Amino acid sequence: MNALALAAATLASRPVAPQTPGKDYSDVWLPITLGTLAVILVLVGLFALGWRARRRSQADLPAPAAVPAALYEQEPAASASGMHVGTVRGEHRLDRVAVHQLGLRSHAVLEVHDAGEHRGLLVLRPDVANLYIPAADLLEAGLSAGIAGKFVEPGGLVAWGWRLGDAELTSAFRPDRAEDRDRLLAALQTLIDPAPARSAGRAGEGDLR
Repeated sequence: MNALALAAATLASRPVAPQTPGKDYSDVWLPITLGTLAVILVLVGLFALGWRARRRSQADLPAPAAVPAALYEQEPAASASGMHVGTVRGEHRLDRVAVHQLGLRSHAVLEVHDAGEHRGLLVLRPDVANLYIPAADLLEAGLSAGIAGKFVEPGGLVAWGWRLGDAELTSAFRPDRAEDRDRLLAALQTLIDPAPARSAGRAGEGDLR
């Protein structure tokens, strides 16, 4: 018998130690899992209740103007893809507007139309209703650090103040490309006044008043 066979025979003849069963932690993890799920459900429920209450409190806000069909065929003065961050009331950066899908964050294309009878701003949103703001309702524009719970680097958002009925609102857009910010802002300013674009925002840094 060679050495390898002898070693194998020796190992085979050794008694095998009995396997100790692992400790069962199911009685510990099950309550933890159920408790975590319960907390998540409570938080989701509270958020839903808060959103409904916010919608009721904003029921006086009229619906935005319908998008003129001609704008879908018109070449904009400036446009960029990015994210429509949302809309808040006036200078209150966290007072998100819940009605008419204005406060919803979504991918979008922002277009500025400065010619024809439908001068204004158009936000094309594939997942929710498009938003059109006539030039006459635009109050001011600038760059902002954030609104509606979305905060970025200083000047990372293009923000504009506008009028909806008797209410003054602020919306913001984050372009996919940083170089589009100044171009969009300059185009927006041509709809409002010929003054140089200002860096700040009703929603972020306090220069849009």
